Amino acid sequence: MRSFRRASAWLAAFVIGLPALGLVAVIVALRGRSWVLFSVLYLVLFVLAYLAGLILLALLRFRPDWLRALVAAVAVYAIVSVTPLVGTMSHYPYHVIRCGGLPVVATGFAAAMSYNVPGDEDYAVTPFDGTFFCTEKEAKAADYQHYDF
Repeated sequence: MRSFRRASAWLAAFVIGLPALGLVAVIVALRGRSWVLFSVLYLVLFVLAYLAGLILLALLRFRPDWLRALVAAVAVYAIVSVTPLVGTMSHYPYHVIRCGGLPVVATGFAAAMSYNVPGDEDYAVTPFDGTFFCTEKEAKAADYQHYDF
């Protein structure tokens, strides 16, 4: 049982602690804009991922504990990244870091093919968004149109 507790602590570090660093990058990039809704959804997502990881962790039976937790975390990240409506939320902080600020958020949901830029009033990331660009020029080159509704 002690081994499982140590492994679950490592899993928490890998599945909640590391993504929290991405959340810090998002909060810094938002520069005072509302970040509460995104951060709550983001942390709930990774708490659920942690709970799923606990199931995997219980099935794995090898040592050391940190390696067992790492294997479970990698499996959970792989599952989360391709899960519909969840993958977008998990990828957003990566794009904030990649672009050096807030990315252009585009959606193809319901054939909208539209995007919002960070200065827009409606700028947000939702589970229905799926594509991120660093510049508006990249979004236009990919045949997305600025959301003007």
